[in-house]
Amino acid sequence: MKKLLNKHWPYLLIFGLSFLVTWPLFRYGYFSHQDDLQIIRIFEMRKCFTDFQIPCRWVSDMGWGNGFPLFNFYGVSTYYFGAVLSYLTGFIGASKILFYVSLTAGSFGIYLLGKSLWGKLPGVISAILYLFAPYKALDVYVRGALAEGLALTLIPFVFYFGYKLATSSEKRKYGTLFAIFVFIFMITHNIMVLIFLPVLIAWLVYWISLDKWKNIKNVAIPMVLGIGLSAFFILPAFFEKNLVQTESLLRFELDFRANYLKVSQLFFDRIWGYGTSIPGPEGGMNFQIGWPNWWLAAISLPLLFVAKIKKKMKILVALILGTFALSVFMTHNKSTFIWVNISLLKYFQFPWRFLSLSIFTSALLGGFVVSVVKTKWQIYVSLLIIILSIVFNWNYFKPKVFYPVNDSQKLSGELWDQQKKGALLDYLPKTALEPREAAPAGPIIKSGQVETIGFVNRSNSWEFTAKVANKAEIEIPVFYFPNWKVNVDGKTYPFSYNNILGRISVSLNPGEYKIEGKFENTLLRMVANAITIVSVVGLVGYAAYEKNKKRTV
Repeated sequence: MKKLLNKHWPYLLIFGLSFLVTWPLFRYGYFSHQDDLQIIRIFEMRKCFTDFQIPCRWVSDMGWGNGFPLFNFYGVSTYYFGAVLSYLTGFIGASKILFYVSLTAGSFGIYLLGKSLWGKLPGVISAILYLFAPYKALDVYVRGALAEGLALTLIPFVFYFGYKLATSSEKRKYGTLFAIFVFIFMITHNIMVLIFLPVLIAWLVYWISLDKWKNIKNVAIPMVLGIGLSAFFILPAFFEKNLVQTESLLRFELDFRANYLKVSQLFFDRIWGYGTSIPGPEGGMNFQIGWPNWWLAAISLPLLFVAKIKKKMKILVALILGTFALSVFMTHNKSTFIWVNISLLKYFQFPWRFLSLSIFTSALLGGFVVSVVKTKWQIYVSLLIIILSIVFNWNYFKPKVFYPVNDSQKLSGELWDQQKKGALLDYLPKTALEPREAAPAGPIIKSGQVETIGFVNRSNSWEFTAKVANKAEIEIPVFYFPNWKVNVDGKTYPFSYNNILGRISVSLNPGEYKIEGKFENTLLRMVANAITIVSVVGLVGYAAYEKNKKRTV
């Protein structure tokens, strides 16, 4: 038992301290947060499972009941996991488990990374700094940004497995894990991918270059496989963005110019609020890097020059410190010249999202600081850092309000209606107009005399029977988006979507008809799906090849 504790005490310590940041998740009911759409997203994904819409792209209940292509553009891995969990725990339970993972699991990943770089105790410090970083409390208990939180959980593992792959002889083990984590990360949160992918590439290049590029193939193949696995999502998400009203993502309150931070907000402000992110502290949200996180990052600079460490590690620390400084700079209005010259950055919306990179790099720098302290003092310095992290930050990890609610209440009545119209403008098709009221429960008779029977609206299809007395136009309460197809009595039938809201509409002569709609893939989506399937086969082949290769050596 003693031997076991000596070996695994870091994991036990991290796990034990994690209850200080996750305790609200163990209370009955649910908690308030700004992006209160996690339950409906998990519900919609599970609906896709029921209808065998895999991969899931279209959701029928959102868009205020008109449906829209949420999962063609919004990171999906969170909701695949959530839908699976919901069979065991219900929808609220699944959401809370995912929030728990987003708060805690990343600390185990950064411990492994810090341990590999600096040693066991420095690794523990990196984990604790990451665990208590105020930005993670902001993501979960204020914003409710579940997908972003899970991306922050995956990032340390991606960097760790990439490092081990580039520096270890166990290519099969780390190569497969690296490919899988790259894949999951790529389909979790688009903006986190855009922030961290350049840093990850630089990270891999650094370690490969130290070995004179001998391992480039060993790293590149799993990297390509991981990206290939994610093709079903990332290709449509990027190349079909012109099919939705992306300008709604850039409206004033979401414009990056309206969301810069002040120096005081980054380093000194300690008031914790649950308001909005309008310019200045008046918005009520706190965007600090965190104490003692930024203190340790600052201390690492002079230590870099006086510490007796290998040249390659000095270069590494300098690069991490430079990345930390850049991430902080990108949150301030002095960085505007970068934002306006890189057009893709406007879709980041909030410059303070770069704090995700700040907390990652500052946690690693904290581990470095402990690593250069003399061995006999390391335990005392570490205890001080742990105590300071807890004292200064643990009280941020709580929501504003708890409310007693269960799944049936959350998915019915006013609470359900609020979720259906939430984020209404985010993925509205180009051909659609923002509705002013909820979609009706069945088809709308625009002209003629018609009786509609048995309307069913599934995740990616709908159907009903129509008895038409005289020529009629029927509007289905579903937004058009490529590639909806309409069949009448089993045959492809022409339809329009040039009405006020951009809903699917059909014209029928007198008679009785079986009318069906089906959401199908575009050519791009079919190609993207095929690349994913080929990559799955490739990953299985890669793992099998490396296993056989190891046996024959």
